[in-house]
Amino acid sequence: MTAYDTIIIGGGHNGLTTAAYLARAGQRVCVLERRPIVGGAAVTEEFHPGYRNSVFSYVVSLLRPEVVKDLELERYGYQPIPLENSLYLDSRGDYLLLTGNEAHDRAQFAKFSPTDYEAYMAFEQVVDQVGGLLAKQWLKEPPRLGDQGVSDLISMLKLGVDVFRLDAESRWRLMQFFIGAPETIIDRWFESPKVKAMVAAHIMPANYAPLSQPGASLAMLHHAVGEIAGRKGAWGLVKGGMGSITQAMAQSGQAHGVEIRTDASVAKINVESGRVCGVTLESGEVIRAQTVAANTDPKRTFLKLLGAEHLPASFSKDIGAFRQESASLRMNLALSELPDFSALPSGGALSPCHKSSITLIESAEHLNEAFHSARKGIPASPPIIEAIIPSAIDPDLVDKPGHHVMSLLCKYMPYKLSEGQSWDEQKPAVIAQILDYVEGFIPDIRRILVGHQCMTPLDLERVLGLTGGDICHGRLEPDQLFNMRPHPDAAQYATPVPGLYLCGSGAHPGGGVTGAPGHNAAQRILRDL
Repeated sequence: MTAYDTIIIGGGHNGLTTAAYLARAGQRVCVLERRPIVGGAAVTEEFHPGYRNSVFSYVVSLLRPEVVKDLELERYGYQPIPLENSLYLDSRGDYLLLTGNEAHDRAQFAKFSPTDYEAYMAFEQVVDQVGGLLAKQWLKEPPRLGDQGVSDLISMLKLGVDVFRLDAESRWRLMQFFIGAPETIIDRWFESPKVKAMVAAHIMPANYAPLSQPGASLAMLHHAVGEIAGRKGAWGLVKGGMGSITQAMAQSGQAHGVEIRTDASVAKINVESGRVCGVTLESGEVIRAQTVAANTDPKRTFLKLLGAEHLPASFSKDIGAFRQESASLRMNLALSELPDFSALPSGGALSPCHKSSITLIESAEHLNEAFHSARKGIPASPPIIEAIIPSAIDPDLVDKPGHHVMSLLCKYMPYKLSEGQSWDEQKPAVIAQILDYVEGFIPDIRRILVGHQCMTPLDLERVLGLTGGDICHGRLEPDQLFNMRPHPDAAQYATPVPGLYLCGSGAHPGGGVTGAPGHNAAQRILRDL
């Protein structure tokens, strides 16, 4: 019977981060990954012969620079590529193409409003200030919710000091982002429907909420927390796709003794005398360890792998009520030519729009309509789409010169369909609806489409083990964040069962390719030991 100091369940980026930090501290660590490759949602795969892409997670910004440095990721091949431009399109042909050039961007805003450019600059300053405060908390264990001692009181006071370093208006704006509704913030700052749609789109990728929902504004702060190569607020791609991040993490860990096993699906977390003692694989193999760190989502970890019988009844009920759904559908397109946008035709030549993050959104109300449709179990039609053409920046993703790959994140797409319908049956019709909508922006999309891959919320659950297809391991809403994520008794990475820790996105600070939960969990494990 094999034994380790720590077993990591799940070889996603946070699990690999935890493993690498623990191994550097001298632990014997084993990572168990259910798929044939490590990486979780941050992988690069060939989805059609000759076409490779970041098939799930597709952009980098939130990966903490401290993790990059500590794990020496650049030494092992991590090479970020900033996305310089942002393009916002609607089916009327109106667009905002932002490049970071002041004169250019000012002229783009002026098409829709004489005042919104200045308003947006002021808004971004507030977002940067408030987001910077949050970023300071990402690599810290959140303080306990209750009064548990002097050390916890000191942690709360430190957070309070950071807040009160803001001026009075910034403290007010901070509270608006935490508990206010996005529509209130958007209406306060902007007058143009086009600009309002652009800002509304910023809450979409990591959320499942309408603009009227209090607390849904927090997603806007991701733009401030993010950083690439020292550039605050920058977003980008990774050379070779997102799998380059997790392959670098894996190599970093293996260089310090981490053992990684693929095709090793965990069936059960084992408990003896009230303490974790290892795991049992689906194959029946038992692996022992005094510590288990779960990179799986909270519901899968506690209610399936561990079992409610090992937990306080109240805790189990709370985890059962933890909201897990992001209503996300991912498509990867293999294209024989560079897409030509009807609003910005380029005649087949590479242009700034091809090297942009591309958002297809009709209006701010479009987001509300998409949400309410999904809440009824009906896939949004049309969806809001966030797209990228990574091969325009990294041509090595395709084998044939002139061919391309394109990523689509489509929202909102419900996990459960209405009237008992099955995603397996409805997927072809939804794909057709998505392509119909994209065709309004790229008229030749079907002609140049060589092949595609579609991952519905149900597919995300089946392939990645994400309960409800939730890419964030739990909705990012005020009562499911910080020292309440996923529960006050598990918010400091340790859980009610001694020896069991959370190291995934279901813990603070939440979803995205950050490495922060993995980093923080490793520090907690080492401190406890």
